[in-house]
Amino acid sequence: MKIRLFLIRHGKTKENEENRYIGSTDSGLSEGGAEEIRRNVQQDIYPQNPDIVFSSPLKRCLDTAGIIFPSRDIVVLSELKEIDFGIFEGKNHSELDGLKSYQKWIDSGGKTTIPEGESIRAFTKRTLEGIRHLEDCCNRQFEARGKSSREEIDAALICHGGTIMALRSALEKGDYFDYMTENGACHMVEL
Repeated sequence: MKIRLFLIRHGKTKENEENRYIGSTDSGLSEGGAEEIRRNVQQDIYPQNPDIVFSSPLKRCLDTAGIIFPSRDIVVLSELKEIDFGIFEGKNHSELDGLKSYQKWIDSGGKTTIPEGESIRAFTKRTLEGIRHLEDCCNRQFEARGKSSREEIDAALICHGGTIMALRSALEKGDYFDYMTENGACHMVEL
């Protein structure tokens, strides 16, 4: 079985608009973020009728899923939350400028562990565990329909920029930061 996975980054939050690091903060969409997702729906940039819809448990993703797929059940996968920004959480660059641990993280290209947070390596590992759960759910749905193993299933995942970066860098063997994704964007990968 082949899974066509549509990776959809949540719409903008107030913190995104203020260029703040938000990982574990459970913010909803800003008014502008919700409106942008509605415009994208009208422009048909998202899959029309995926077989199954997944989401991070954070409100900004669930809000986005509700706008794009209003009448669908959403399977929530907790492993697909955003990276934990630790002591950087909720702050922007100017608020962190001059902090030694922040400068060390910046100088490392984001490769060191964030104080009281996650490293990209640990985050990617958690993300891939979530993708294994997603694949298991797709396989169960596939088998329940009695489809042959040569067919494909379409799945949508509403998640975070970091989640998309971690997954695409692991699948496509590129650098994590090569896969930065705008809010509301949609990318398709095959599993």
